[in-house]
Amino acid sequence: MGNRLQPLTKEQINIIHNAAMRILGETGVAFKLPEAIEIFKEHGFKIDGSTVFFEESQVLKALGTVPSEFTIMARNPDKSVRLGGDHYAFGPAWAAPFVIDADGTRRNASLADQENMCRLVQTSDHVDFAAGSMAVPAEFTPREAATRMLHAAITMTDMPLISNPCARENGIEIVEMAEIVWGKKVTELAHPVSIVSVNPLSPLSYSDDTLEGLIEFARNGQALLISSMVLAGISGPISIAGTAALEIAESLAGITLAQLINPGVPCVCGGTSCASDMRTGGVSLGGPESLQLTAIAVQMAEHYGLPCRYGGNLTDAYSVNAQAGIESALLMAAPIISGAHFIHQSCGILGAYAAVSLEKFVIDEEVCGMIKRAVAPLEITDTSINTDLIKRVGPCGSYLIQPETAAKCRTAFFPANLTCRGTYDDWAAKNRGDMVARAAEYVKKRIESYNKPEIDPDVERDLNAYVEKKYNN
Repeated sequence: MGNRLQPLTKEQINIIHNAAMRILGETGVAFKLPEAIEIFKEHGFKIDGSTVFFEESQVLKALGTVPSEFTIMARNPDKSVRLGGDHYAFGPAWAAPFVIDADGTRRNASLADQENMCRLVQTSDHVDFAAGSMAVPAEFTPREAATRMLHAAITMTDMPLISNPCARENGIEIVEMAEIVWGKKVTELAHPVSIVSVNPLSPLSYSDDTLEGLIEFARNGQALLISSMVLAGISGPISIAGTAALEIAESLAGITLAQLINPGVPCVCGGTSCASDMRTGGVSLGGPESLQLTAIAVQMAEHYGLPCRYGGNLTDAYSVNAQAGIESALLMAAPIISGAHFIHQSCGILGAYAAVSLEKFVIDEEVCGMIKRAVAPLEITDTSINTDLIKRVGPCGSYLIQPETAAKCRTAFFPANLTCRGTYDDWAAKNRGDMVARAAEYVKKRIESYNKPEIDPDVERDLNAYVEKKYNN
């Protein structure tokens, strides 16, 4: 029996592709930055004011220069990440202005929260990226907050980076800081050192600040996560198929621009599109429509030979509750099972991107670990099956006392930290199933156990001076 999550036939893939090409060729995409319009003009694209029209041949030529796999370098080379093909990775919560504490209280995020998120990321066995923007501190101006968040991510972790939001100043800043860390210009490095989230403004437009960022990051060879968030029924058609076609059209338009700027710059397509809450006009991340859109996007990316982004431990809930668990687990498992390569927002998000929770981070992290274990290839050999052992134990015997069991009993199965298994008495002893209380204790333990990764003292001194020069003159 095949995959049941919206498997597309070749005919259906062609239908969605042809619809996307008609959207790009007949409706076009508005690029609200003259610099971007000039780039398209230089390459012979049809322009009407700020609207660019794409011929199918132009799109396919651009897609032909996108690498199907690429590496993002970490400060610690052992933690560099490869995306595409059989390689996938998890990123943490990103760009949340609020924090929701264990008791459900919502408050403005602070730099201390960003730093604690860095500690959790660095001590994680399952998250693959740090981010320059996890909890956005309210005590600084947006510009200073961006600098200080990126500084924290670089100095407090040694992992590959998800950049601050896509804006020219953020593109310049990560290039300047990377030059301090690596001692050479990013364009001279073998791989990008960051990936930036580039979000179209649905329907069918790109804002000027996003385009300025896209141009800056692309020129410097940094990876681009060009993903759309279409709200079916509000910023896109109310049909899921129509929303999927609009989403892929918006992503392909941005990828085309990136390849015109710098052919071969790594790009990831996809999105986080979802149904709208037609009662309030808000998002409905947790519905089954998100899973349908995930499956379609991954198959379309495969059709184009592109790495794909979708999903995350996402929820509409504003506390760590049953709704958050149901929605997050579904939205996390679906993209991995479908074959997505980059799972943004994998740990810590509440309230449809609006808030981060440290307790939910560690709960989500356990889900990430379970999924990684579930999809890891099993050893299926005569040795691993071991029919000799099965014969030795025989009918009605016990495997518990066998030496093979003793040799692997501590490593064979997933080591759950927070999910409660075992007897009723064990459950009662662990706060009677209060996972949030256990998570709060675990967060405290993780933060206390954090050890700052090694960094060259001269590099750290220069990074500190970079920040101080900007904001303490």
